[in-house]
Amino acid sequence: MMSPPSTDAGWDARMAEAGVRVDLWDGELDDYEFALLGRTILRAASESRLSDDDLYPLLVRLWAGDWPRVDWPPDAPALTRRCATRLAAKGVSLVDAMLCAPGDESLHAAREAIVADLNLTAGGLLCVLAEHWEDLAGAEMPIAGGRSLLAFARDMLLEPIVGVCAMLWATLDSAPGTVNATATIAWIEWSPGDNHNWIDLSVNEAVRLGHPAPEMPIDGEQASALLAAAGAHMLRAPGGSAAVTESLVRTSGWPGETDLIDPLASRALDLAMAQIDGVDPNTDNDDIVDSIGARLTPPGDVLKEWVRDPSFGTLSEYVGVARTGDELLREAAGWLTSSLARGAVDVAAATRPAPSHA
Repeated sequence: MMSPPSTDAGWDARMAEAGVRVDLWDGELDDYEFALLGRTILRAASESRLSDDDLYPLLVRLWAGDWPRVDWPPDAPALTRRCATRLAAKGVSLVDAMLCAPGDESLHAAREAIVADLNLTAGGLLCVLAEHWEDLAGAEMPIAGGRSLLAFARDMLLEPIVGVCAMLWATLDSAPGTVNATATIAWIEWSPGDNHNWIDLSVNEAVRLGHPAPEMPIDGEQASALLAAAGAHMLRAPGGSAAVTESLVRTSGWPGETDLIDPLASRALDLAMAQIDGVDPNTDNDDIVDSIGARLTPPGDVLKEWVRDPSFGTLSEYVGVARTGDELLREAAGWLTSSLARGAVDVAAATRPAPSHA
């Protein structure tokens, strides 16, 4: 984690010489004090009374409410200045910047410029999050943010410098540059529980596994039963276990490369079939699903590496209450392992005939 400027012996003197009232941060700022502090910082910047290295943490503190948490992006002050000069060419609102409350247009333009400057991708940003995990995992993200680890990475790593760029560019007299690339990150999320075409997906997958297509329209519950029955039938064929494992992966909703979940799906099916005697075809078997899901979840050091996977990083529990990085990580892992365990247990249940009530 970056050290706060207060650990720099000359910090207070430089701030006093620049006319920046950092003592205002000793208490809770009201709107007037916030605007006053912002104007003094920006004025000092425009009159070159602050170095880039001193200006950057001040503006992060002003925009994000705290000093920079980690030493990222690389050479952040210089990157901020480069992006700021590019933004000047885009005609972003001077009023927004000088009032220290950049509008949506300013923030979008700043984000686009930074992502382009760093040639940043979702996977790249998630790798940065993983590298700085120990410093960031306990931090809370706003309720208004997304519910995925990618949203957490954006809030913790990208948004502070985005706000800085959006505020800073209006103070510069540098010759404007141009943005020669566009943002490469799609800020999307997905969930195993948010599959709107589940019926069609299940029917098509059941047919793929050799089950005849239903002659009449069916509902979601019937579609799930159909898919489980097709998987149970496939298990009896040579190589059937591998085919069912592949089916579990295809129906998981996983949007990208499946290297991470292929072995999880195989393990889930093995565990479900090993507990076949305890599976009841007439119940939801929640206890067995929970047990298998827990056994699929790796230890913390391995789980942290899952953060780097863009598909796992965009997995969202859209009704969840997780706020910190640690909570988001555990929630995403729970969603994933429970989803795979549920599919495997449903197949196992379908291999057993329903008990007769005669």
